Amino acid sequence: MGQHLDKEERKRQLIRAALIAFGNKGYHATQVSDIIAEAGVARGTFYLYFEGKREIFAGIVNQIFLEIGKQIRAIPMDAVQEIPSQILGNLTRVTDLLLNNSLFVKLLFSDAVGLDTEFDTQLRKFYELILDYIVRGLRQGQKMGFVREGEVKVLAVCLLGCVKEVFYQYVLGTEKPDAHTIHQEIYTFVINGIIHPNQRHQVEDILKLLDALPVAG
Repeated sequence: MGQHLDKEERKRQLIRAALIAFGNKGYHATQVSDIIAEAGVARGTFYLYFEGKREIFAGIVNQIFLEIGKQIRAIPMDAVQEIPSQILGNLTRVTDLLLNNSLFVKLLFSDAVGLDTEFDTQLRKFYELILDYIVRGLRQGQKMGFVREGEVKVLAVCLLGCVKEVFYQYVLGTEKPDAHTIHQEIYTFVINGIIHPNQRHQVEDILKLLDALPVAG
C-alpha cells in the first residue's frame, strides 16, 4: 500500500496528508484513519513515525515554522539603503507562502488554539521564535538608524498581531483582496510603524518599490 519512500520523505508525505485532512475536517473531527487514507498508507506505517494525530499536528507546526524561516533574508549591517527592499522582499515571500497555503493559516490561527495546555505551550514557543526574528530585525534596524526608538519587544508583538489578523481574515472572508493589495497594505503599515523620524523623507521613495511588484491577474 503506497510507494516505497525513504524515511524522511515518508514522514513528509504523512505530514502533507495530515495537513489536507486537518484542513478539510478540522483537528478535532479528523481521525488517524483520515490521514492514512489521504496518504495511501497502512495504519502501521503511520505509527512507525507518529504516536497519534497530535504528534503529527506538532510536526505540521514545525514544518510551517521552517517554511517561514526559509523566506526571511538577513539585512547586512553595513547596507542601510537596502533595508526597505529587504523588508519588502521578506514580507512578500512570507505573504505569498501563506496566501498559497491557506491551510497553514487556518491550522495555526484557529485549529491549533486551545487544544490543551501542553500544545498551547508548544504553539507559544512557535510564536516566540517568529517574534525573535522580528525583534532581532528591529534591533538591527535601530542600530542602523532606520527603525525608530522604542521597546522592540512590544513593537514586534504589535506587528505580528496585526499581520496575523490579516491572514486570518483572508482565510475566513468570502471576498479576498488580491496578493498585490495585501503586499502593499502590509508593507505600508510596517514601514510607517517602524521608520525613524529622520528617515521619514524616504517613505515616498520606499513605497515606490511596490510598483515593481506584479499584480495578480
